[in-house]
Amino acid sequence: MLADEAEARGDASGALDVMEAFALGPDGQDFWRPWRIECLCQIATLASILPAWVTSRWICNQALQCLDEGSRDQKRRAYDLAVELRGGRDQLPGVDEADAHGRVVDRDWVYRQLFLFELGGLEFFTRKVASSVLLAGADSITEWSRAPMGGYELVEEGTAITTWRDLGSGELHGVAEIGSGVFVAPGEHVIGRLVPTESGRMFESRPLRVPEHLAHSVADRPADWLDLSRAFTTTADDEPIVTDVPGRDGLVSDVPTYAWQLAVLGPGPAHADPYADGFARALARAVLDVVARELDLERDRCPDEVNIWPCLGAALLEPYVVDGLVDALRPADQQVLLRLSQLLAEPAATLCREAANELFNAA
Repeated sequence: MLADEAEARGDASGALDVMEAFALGPDGQDFWRPWRIECLCQIATLASILPAWVTSRWICNQALQCLDEGSRDQKRRAYDLAVELRGGRDQLPGVDEADAHGRVVDRDWVYRQLFLFELGGLEFFTRKVASSVLLAGADSITEWSRAPMGGYELVEEGTAITTWRDLGSGELHGVAEIGSGVFVAPGEHVIGRLVPTESGRMFESRPLRVPEHLAHSVADRPADWLDLSRAFTTTADDEPIVTDVPGRDGLVSDVPTYAWQLAVLGPGPAHADPYADGFARALARAVLDVVARELDLERDRCPDEVNIWPCLGAALLEPYVVDGLVDALRPADQQVLLRLSQLLAEPAATLCREAANELFNAA
């Protein structure tokens, strides 16, 4: 509760202090969800460069974890509906009932959508729980809570902007390339919510990849997306819809950690403790070397190859990579970072500019 209260005040550092003071549970194991600590570390480390939409996403995450009694009925309802869509409790993964429940609450895409939007969890949090300081730093959060579901086609991937087609209106939307379509190829389809921000529209979280006919149905009847999903049956050409999303919903990027590590560092053994001596510097150096290589290459991507640019942005925004940059930077990196700052979406672009300026000042 102390950690939740600190977050609701907009105090990421205060929440981390609570977590450090009470790091272990009664069983002697780590008490806190790793993804929650990672998000708070990003906010605390990158506060000076984060756009306001990051705070809006932070508010969404807080609403999901809120323990206020006023939202418990909505959480139970969202859970029941999400589990029903997945075929019932017998179909849930997990070592026991508590683990299975936690996986739905933490990772299920349908649960998130139902609780935050259809059942009013986000609106409740902003009205009853969030502080005025937290809300003042957000971007269009009232409009976010009312955003409808939609169906979209990925048209073209860029380095900083990706183009999506609204299947309902036919309108094209240029969306900041933060990896929202990292698991989607051009010509494939998703359902999700485009929300307003100061710099244009973006997805409130990574959208769900679905077959084309379901995306069109949702675009035609957005309010009925759950019923349409429930009634949907795959054809021989369709892949099954997976609502247990890979990786936790991020704040500054929609690229899961494992995805950018695979894209940037390649396959290999599990990565070491990012806070071990020398690891952060070595990882930052590896990321910079990949950046330099990609900037020098002039090649077309293979159809099944992930877009490297949002992966590089996600890597650079990891707190331990930011820490490692200080010791990893070399004079030759200045021009590389300046070029990269012109390619990546925010806030990764600003991080690159500031790192390049640090090199300039040091010289």
